[in-house]
Amino acid sequence: MTTVEGRPLPAPEVELEYAAALERDAVQLRRIVDLLQRVDVDDPLLLDVAEELDALSEHLENPVETVTETIRNPGWRHDPVSGVENAIAPPIILESRPDGSVTAEFEFGLPYQGPNSFVHGGISAMVMDAVLSAVTAPKDGPIVTAQLTVRYHRPLPLFVPLTIVARLKEREGRKVWTTGEILVDGKVAVSAEGLFIEKRLNPTQ
Repeated sequence: MTTVEGRPLPAPEVELEYAAALERDAVQLRRIVDLLQRVDVDDPLLLDVAEELDALSEHLENPVETVTETIRNPGWRHDPVSGVENAIAPPIILESRPDGSVTAEFEFGLPYQGPNSFVHGGISAMVMDAVLSAVTAPKDGPIVTAQLTVRYHRPLPLFVPLTIVARLKEREGRKVWTTGEILVDGKVAVSAEGLFIEKRLNPTQ
């Protein structure tokens, strides 16, 4: 589920310190990814950067056991859309509204480019899936996407302030329908509707 601003991070003080460091690491990695899109391909500096990144990767690999089946908790901190610990996340930080909807102001940079100067359509779909799931407010357990319908009304530009809004449409038992839009200058660029299923924690139920 996408992060809603203000959510606490319950952990001992030392874990909070390391979490803060990991968050700073992710910020710098996002910066590196963005800058690599801007450097001239014939810049000799790229050779030095490649060597330094190789060394950093080896440094991180040596003391760490690779985790392939589980994710570090709380999972929302490394969500690919909103995770402050995830270098590929924009990240999009949502705010809750009194009417139950969620919203965020953000913009996309070069790492999310598809067609020249525009956001890749797959990125828009990923963001809509995450944000629509955030407004479901599951009661008994995790929520999974059953269906996502995305409509592209107009190209979504890079480096432009965007607004995303999602709202609850209907709830029937464990089924939840939500809708939302990404807006540019108040006009809908991308709209979506999703069907989500609340999974029971007890598989026998």
